[in-house]
Amino acid sequence: MTERNSLAIVHEWLTTFGGAERLLTEILKIYPEASLHALLHHAPSFKRTPLAGRKVTTSLMQFLPAVQKYYRYLLPLMPIAVKRMNLRGYKVVLSISHAVAHAVQTGEDQVHIAYVCTPMRYAWHLEDNYLDAHRLNGLVTGWLARTLLRQMRAWDYRAAQRENHLLAVSNWTASQIERYWKREARVIYPPVDVERFAPEKERDHFYLFVSRLVPYKMGYQIAEGFNRLGLPLVIVGDGPEFARISKIAGPNIKLLGYQPDSLVTDLMNRAKAFVYMAIEDFGIAMAEAQAAGCPVIAYGGGGAAEIVRDGETGLLYREQTTVSMMEAVRQFESRASGFDGQSARQNAMRFSTSRFREEFTSFMKPFITG
Repeated sequence: MTERNSLAIVHEWLTTFGGAERLLTEILKIYPEASLHALLHHAPSFKRTPLAGRKVTTSLMQFLPAVQKYYRYLLPLMPIAVKRMNLRGYKVVLSISHAVAHAVQTGEDQVHIAYVCTPMRYAWHLEDNYLDAHRLNGLVTGWLARTLLRQMRAWDYRAAQRENHLLAVSNWTASQIERYWKREARVIYPPVDVERFAPEKERDHFYLFVSRLVPYKMGYQIAEGFNRLGLPLVIVGDGPEFARISKIAGPNIKLLGYQPDSLVTDLMNRAKAFVYMAIEDFGIAMAEAQAAGCPVIAYGGGGAAEIVRDGETGLLYREQTTVSMMEAVRQFESRASGFDGQSARQNAMRFSTSRFREEFTSFMKPFITG
């Protein structure tokens, strides 16, 4: 095996194109000959993405019928599947992890670098959200699920002691790594394609929310709030929460489903403000909105506090509730003209793709040439 193809990249599961997949895409541009591995790969989901046609080596989970529909319920099997991934022969293994990918088995003659989006959020800080979303909060099912998650936390901690090097996508994630895994991580912010945005001088009147529509992203709560505010809201994204949000959306709310980057770019360039409620590990969509000169109104936990300059490029509210979000929107309405789009765009430049390439290749240089 030559030096240039001695890198294996391990991703959790390739089923949707989100923030982690954008990070993966940029790393593959730097190391195009790297071997890509994942627990499972649903190729049809990537037809309109930069990962279309990419060869992926998968685990035994791939052979389960229609596994992309229920793989999240297979959490107890994932430690077994990831342990059986064959990575022998690669000089360097890079895992991109928000659940189990960091637990891949490597030998003493290999270097394992884990680029961590977050420690397994549903086993640690979002346990209750996970159980509620999957209706595992009954007397018996709740006890069984919590017992399993307790075991997963112990397994996750042990696995995290084996990586040679840890990278984190944000200071927030680094703090979670230190809290749960008792290890230090170097922060390298993920790449944001800031150059694709060209802010409009005159903003439109609608607010914007772009996200996968899953429970912890809190799109339902945002829709509830805007129903009460009566202000125009555009929601872009798809997922299991789409139907639930559709049922409550008033005439002031437009649900567009999944949309290509070209339309998302246009909406961000024109939106009055971008709204968010979830605790994000980093928050690429928020950084993209800033690159578009769009103020961000977000809960001040997680990566949002590292992206938004409160009072200058957006507003951060202190409580993760619909009422607190609504109060922040009302505050923004009273002073919207005080936010300068160029300040927001300049703020986002520190997350640029060129900056990421420089930082990431500098870190990787001692281990592999690209």
